Amino acid sequence: MPRKKDEPEKRVGFEITEHPTFRAAYVSGVFGGLDPNDGRIVFFLDRIKPSMRKEPRGAMQLEKINRELQVEIHMSPPQFASVARWMMGHVQRFEKKMKEGGFKKDVADSPQSSYIG
Repeated sequence: MPRKKDEPEKRVGFEITEHPTFRAAYVSGVFGGLDPNDGRIVFFLDRIKPSMRKEPRGAMQLEKINRELQVEIHMSPPQFASVARWMMGHVQRFEKKMKEGGFKKDVADSPQSSYIG
């Protein structure tokens, strides 16, 4: 039923909860893609695995790089595009602030204060 012109608009409240397996993860890269049915992003962390050399004593050399997959995210193509636009907006604001001489401590500009929906 549509609301009347003089009737105040009702706002839906939001509640934020964390899933029991929620975690923050540092990543060094991402891969994935988009097709008509699915958008997919896999975040990974590269870890350098050294080995000890005999000479000079205590020296290390690169043995291998371990690419540890952190999380795989699936979403609809429209949501994938929305996330991409949201991220590019942050990149553009970041680049503009860097050109202007850096950042001020401003809570309103923190990553936690923005969302897509």
